[in-house]
Amino acid sequence: MPTYNYSSNGVPPSSHVLGETFQCFWDCGQGLHCNALICGYDLSKHLREVHGIHGSDKTRVYCLWNSCNKDVNKECLTRHVEEIHMRIVYMCECHSTFSRKDTLNNHKKTCPSQH
Repeated sequence: MPTYNYSSNGVPPSSHVLGETFQCFWDCGQGLHCNALICGYDLSKHLREVHGIHGSDKTRVYCLWNSCNKDVNKECLTRHVEEIHMRIVYMCECHSTFSRKDTLNNHKKTCPSQH
């Protein structure tokens, strides 16, 4: 397990939190990115309203973030971009960090700091 020198907010280096502002690197064709500034909380809305990500949860879509081209279910796209491209982490009160919110929620069920 790697050892990190945590910043003042307790987040490992090169990781981010959902409330930060990010530049959108969704490919828009001809080698150009969207470049919009978005809050991490608004990623799903941005992908839907600006980049036309629509359909049922099981609709297959390609991640066009920085030419990733990974084929995922629409329901997984936001989580994929947060985890892989934006490097967003979720932090427990015990200072453990997780790359996925569902993993944090599972951890909280047994974490002593939650009881």
